[in-house]
Amino acid sequence: MKKTILTISALIMACLAFYGWKPLLEQPSSPQMQTFYQESVGLGAMPADSASRFIVDFLGYTMLNPRAKLDPLYPEIETNIHNYSQSH
Repeated sequence: MKKTILTISALIMACLAFYGWKPLLEQPSSPQMQTFYQESVGLGAMPADSASRFIVDFLGYTMLNPRAKLDPLYPEIETNIHNYSQSH
C-alpha cells in the first residue's frame, strides 16, 4: 500500500514539475534575448573587439540568468556565435 501511494505521489510530482516548466519553454523571447539575437546576426560585420565584448556580455547574461537558456532564441544565438568563431 505504501509503495502504491509513493508511486502515485512520484508520478503526480513529475507531472507538476513538467507542467511547471512548460510555460517557460513556450514563452516568447525576452527583449534582452531579442537584442542579443539581433546583434549576433551581425557579428561578422563587427570589429573583433566589439564581437568579443558581445560574446562576453552574452555569456555573462546567461550565467546570471540561467532561464535565458530556455529562451527560444538561445540556440540561434549560440549558433551565430559558433559560426563567427569558426570564421575568425
